[in-house]
Amino acid sequence: MSASILTPARIQALAKFPHLQHTWHFIAAATLSVCNEPGEIPQLYTHVLNSIAPNAVAAAAPAAAAAATPSSTEEAPISERLHVTQQFREALLKAAALAGLPRTINSLTQLKNVTPVELRETRVLRPVHAPPPVAGGPAEVGADFFSKVYGKITKRVLGQLSTAYPDLGWYTIDHVYDPLLSFTGVLSAKETSLVVIACLIPQDVNPQLKGHLKGALNNGATPEEVGSARDMAILISEWCGIKWKNPVAKL
Repeated sequence: MSASILTPARIQALAKFPHLQHTWHFIAAATLSVCNEPGEIPQLYTHVLNSIAPNAVAAAAPAAAAAATPSSTEEAPISERLHVTQQFREALLKAAALAGLPRTINSLTQLKNVTPVELRETRVLRPVHAPPPVAGGPAEVGADFFSKVYGKITKRVLGQLSTAYPDLGWYTIDHVYDPLLSFTGVLSAKETSLVVIACLIPQDVNPQLKGHLKGALNNGATPEEVGSARDMAILISEWCGIKWKNPVAKL
C-alpha cells in the first residue's frame, strides 16, 4: 500500500496558504480529484471537520477522528459543518466540468464514505431550468456567467469554440456553464473561479488557464487570491507526481 500523499505536515502547510483562509480546503480537494487521488480526500475532509468540530466524524471515520487532537468536546453548530461539507461536494462536482465525470464520481464516493450521516445530502440543490426560449439556444444564466468570466473577449472565445465544432459552443454554455459552473448556491462566482484554476493546473492546459486566471479577477478575486490558488494547486500537483511540458501560466 502506497504512503499517503497528504501527511499531517502537508495539510498544515496547505491550511496556512496566504489569502485562502476560507477556501483552501475545497480548492485542495478539487486539485486532488483532478490529479486522480480521490483516496486523499477523506483525510483532508476529516482534518477540516475536526478543526471546527472535534470528534464530529468519529462515527464515519473512527481511525481518522482518533488521530485528531480535539481542543474541545463541544461540536460546532451543524450549520457550520454542513456548509463546509457542501463546499467540498460542490467543488468536486464542478471539477467534473474540467476533468471528467469518472474522477468526480470516485472523489464524491470517497467523501460520502466519511461524511457523518446528518451531513449527507439527500436532495438536488440546483433548480430545474425551463427550456430556453429558442430550441438549442444558449441558456441565459450560463451565457451570463460565461460573459462575466471572459469579459471583452467573450465573443471571440465562444466563436473559437463554435468554429472548432458548432456543438462545442452550445454544449459549453447549455450543459457546463448553465447548470454547473454558474450555480452559486454553495460556492460564489469567485470561489468557483478559484476551483476552475486549480482544476486546470494539473492538466497542463495553459490556453484555458490563462483565460480563467483573468476570469477569476472578473469574478471578484484579488491578484493575491489568484496567485495563491495557482501556487497551491501547483504544489499539490507536484506531490501527486504531475509533470508539465511548459511552465504553468500565471497572471
